[in-house]
Amino acid sequence: MPQVAKHKRVVKRKAFKSNVKRTSYSIKQKEEVVNYAKEYGKNNAATHFGINKSMVGRWVKASISWTDEINRNIKKVGTGRRVFYPEVEKKLYDWIIEQRKQGFAVNYSLIRVKMLEILRDQDIIVLYGNLTNDFKMSNRWLYAFMKRQKLSLRRRTKISQKLPQQTEQLLESFYRFVTRLRIEKSYEMCNIFNMDETPVYFDMAGNFTVNQTGEKTVHIRGTGNEKNRFTVVLTCAAGKYYSKPYF
Repeated sequence: MPQVAKHKRVVKRKAFKSNVKRTSYSIKQKEEVVNYAKEYGKNNAATHFGINKSMVGRWVKASISWTDEINRNIKKVGTGRRVFYPEVEKKLYDWIIEQRKQGFAVNYSLIRVKMLEILRDQDIIVLYGNLTNDFKMSNRWLYAFMKRQKLSLRRRTKISQKLPQQTEQLLESFYRFVTRLRIEKSYEMCNIFNMDETPVYFDMAGNFTVNQTGEKTVHIRGTGNEKNRFTVVLTCAAGKYYSKPYF
């Protein structure tokens, strides 16, 4: 029987040829390095492509979150439920928790600004490339991020007075009192007024903040002027007449 010649598989190797030192690489190039490293080792991959060995290690670790859709640019950053950039979201989450520990309110606008700041970090650029132009900080991404991290928009908790148990009886009694006066004195509707004093505080830090879901106490740090206020008096008639507020 004639012997069949065995041909040894030849792997074609190619390096990133560039006269300019690169600061970022595309997902496709990173995947090429990762595949080479898995077959020949990280040290050989670093030598072959002319890049730092630690960078190869970070790419191999981050490649777990890469998908074919990302490589073909079919799926943009921030869409879907899967976390494509866990290191970025971890930094953002840690920042939110640190702000809340200090009592600062965190709203959606602050989260977007901080996210853009994190994307500009050199470590993040080395790990994932420059994402500042491609990242879509839409409401869909924001809500998905908060859901993954178990965050929600919460109202500041405070101790308030409870209404007395006989509230309904008191309201009914007051209504009968006003009705009786209208009949006895023949008051017109335009001559019946309701006046109320409303305090307005100088500290208007807001009553809502992004906070961990499930916490019973939601504290928001103020400016020290929580008790400084002025009073606005609002008045309206039983008819269609509204008087101007005065201070």
